[in-house]
Amino acid sequence: MEKKKLTKIGGQAVIEGVMMRGKSVMATCVRDPMGQIQTESIRFKPLVERSKIFKVPIIRGILSFVISMTTGMKTLMRAAEVYGDASDTAPSKFEVWLAEKLKLNLMSIIGAIGVLLGIVLAVGLFILLPNWITDGIYSLVSLDKISAISQSIIKNLTSGVIRIIIFVLYILLCTIMKDIKRLFSYHGAEHKTISCYEHGLPLTVENAAKMSRIHDRCGTTFMILVMVLGIIFFSFFGWQELWLRMLIRLAGIPLVAGISYEVLMFLAKFDNPFVRIIKAPGLLLQKVTTREPDKTMLEVAIKAFQTVLEMEEDLTIEESRFVTIINSKTAIDELRKLLGEVYQDEAEEILMSTIGISKRSEIKTSRITSLQFDKALAVSKDRVRGLPLQYALGEVMFYGFLFKADNRALVARPESELLVGEVIDASKRYENPKVIELCTGSGIVAASVSKTLNLEVVATDISECALALAKENAEKIEAKVKFIQSDMFEKIDDIYDIMVINPPYIPTADIDTLDESVKFYEPRLALDGGADGLDYYRLIEAGYKKCLREGGTLILEVGVNQSDLVANIFNNKTIKRVKDYNSPQIERVLVVTDEEI
Repeated sequence: MEKKKLTKIGGQAVIEGVMMRGKSVMATCVRDPMGQIQTESIRFKPLVERSKIFKVPIIRGILSFVISMTTGMKTLMRAAEVYGDASDTAPSKFEVWLAEKLKLNLMSIIGAIGVLLGIVLAVGLFILLPNWITDGIYSLVSLDKISAISQSIIKNLTSGVIRIIIFVLYILLCTIMKDIKRLFSYHGAEHKTISCYEHGLPLTVENAAKMSRIHDRCGTTFMILVMVLGIIFFSFFGWQELWLRMLIRLAGIPLVAGISYEVLMFLAKFDNPFVRIIKAPGLLLQKVTTREPDKTMLEVAIKAFQTVLEMEEDLTIEESRFVTIINSKTAIDELRKLLGEVYQDEAEEILMSTIGISKRSEIKTSRITSLQFDKALAVSKDRVRGLPLQYALGEVMFYGFLFKADNRALVARPESELLVGEVIDASKRYENPKVIELCTGSGIVAASVSKTLNLEVVATDISECALALAKENAEKIEAKVKFIQSDMFEKIDDIYDIMVINPPYIPTADIDTLDESVKFYEPRLALDGGADGLDYYRLIEAGYKKCLREGGTLILEVGVNQSDLVANIFNNKTIKRVKDYNSPQIERVLVVTDEEI
């Protein structure tokens, strides 16, 4: 018999897409509601490498049949998630109870019930009903004049023919549904793509469109073959009571499937009149289970097929996942659960940052993709292990600007925004004011002042790492900032109108009592203010006059309960005290001048 080219890649139509499966890669491509082709690909260990049992004829067919059924169902459900409901309907009390008490998801339960009902329907339609009808026929038509063996063969043949008729009618009824018609069109696209490759043609939409939508390794052909071989197979078991017949048929289906698998794989290697006759019923039924696809469907099928080819050829290509839509309430609930009691109030802030919105009210109307949610989960996990929130997010919103945040510099606190406001107020007293910030850290105060006042600001810090981050932040918002690496006043040669400083002010002994997210992750250099926390204020008082013009303004951030202590250090100056937004308010900024304010 004449052999033909054959690929081991097979496929399956899914909702608005196609799944292709090769030796070690499975790729599913789906066209999402936005019209884009999404691809989900996974690598798996080839069946023959998992166990020697997958090399045993018949048994390998049974195992392949079971795996194909379970994989097919999972793929269908996964593809459907691309079109998942992202509405914000709150979960019912029953759903919450299931999740909290039994650790169960209602949709998972519904899905399992759906699969169970599908199995029950299949058993009822294709096993019980044909047997029941056959019993009814031969209760009216006597076969007593022929042998018991002949009776068994005739009844099994009758039951088998009825089963095939019911199966065909079931398929025809399904074609009435619009969604099923589209599914059958993607089925046709899958066949055309595989045929195009097996004919040695380049995988293009034009070439694939010319191919037949009928393929001899289709699951439809397999199902017909199972039914035909089942007639022969079960004829050897006689015609018992209905309940015993049901048990025998249910138990025998895997074995029949295994035999059918071997027969189909053998026949698929050849193309001649004899083979065509055997395949004819299945190929004919494919006229119903496949429809002519349009170009967009062929694009999806070709993408899935090419993904399998490329990934099996290049082992360095990474797996990919669908981008699905997550319900915002579900997302927040999951984040809160992960964050626990300590950090659960930060769930909304984490979600806002990962999806790129600035108001909590926007969460409900936002499309939260699975990629964004995965990022939010990763941030939450970092937060739970103690990483400061801004470090975990990699960014911080400060004075209306979005800046980078990492462990090269201290985390920006909300009270530091008061510094910017005071610089802006002080700048009104000078013409073309010259501004400098010492201990700039992440540079966000200097950058915010520069951007808001549209002037160049000089910023210094002793830390090379902090200055690197500060430069990135200035560039991020296109602020005009000149950076100098300097230990306090060491390398400052110019005179300025306004000097702003947020120095280290935590007493050395207190650092170990701070929250883990501070003491283990933030730079100690930016925290340690000496034994009483006031060392840097003494240095500032002793040296600032050489860099600040007469009548200039010095703006300082201070720690909690430090305002009086710092004011005493500057006892000959006029000091304005600025409180933060806490309740009760705390003095966190001192504005020092040599003249009345």
